[in-house]
Amino acid sequence: MFLWKFLLIFSSFCWLDTSNSKKPYRWVLLRHIGAPDDLRGIHFDLLLEDKNFCRTWRLRQIPLLNGPYVNSVSIAPHNLEWLDIKEKIVSGNRGVATRIKHGVFFKSIPSIQNSSINLLMQWEDVEAILLIDKNGCRVFRNK
Repeated sequence: MFLWKFLLIFSSFCWLDTSNSKKPYRWVLLRHIGAPDDLRGIHFDLLLEDKNFCRTWRLRQIPLLNGPYVNSVSIAPHNLEWLDIKEKIVSGNRGVATRIKHGVFFKSIPSIQNSSINLLMQWEDVEAILLIDKNGCRVFRNK
């Protein structure tokens, strides 16, 4: 009887509370064509969910898995709705944005705008590290 009471009390202290489990955050990579301020006519926007908006970087190229850094510039936050849009004409006659990749990550983003970002990302059957720092943006396979 003592052992049973002990196990019951012990298990109540050790019970896993799933309400505090890490929530997945979403990310999306958009191809943006026809933006009037883009001399090349095409760039890519990387959006990372951050509470009530998306932190956003403009990328010159798509970062290749295990490839080199690509140029990235932090730009104004975007609305969360962009995480669910497959294709849309951008307001103000600023071109068309098309989703080309999307997935999740499980760590919140640092609150300081200019700090580096190092996140474990997932999409399809790939698990990779996203690194954004003073050198640009890079994605490499998680070992």
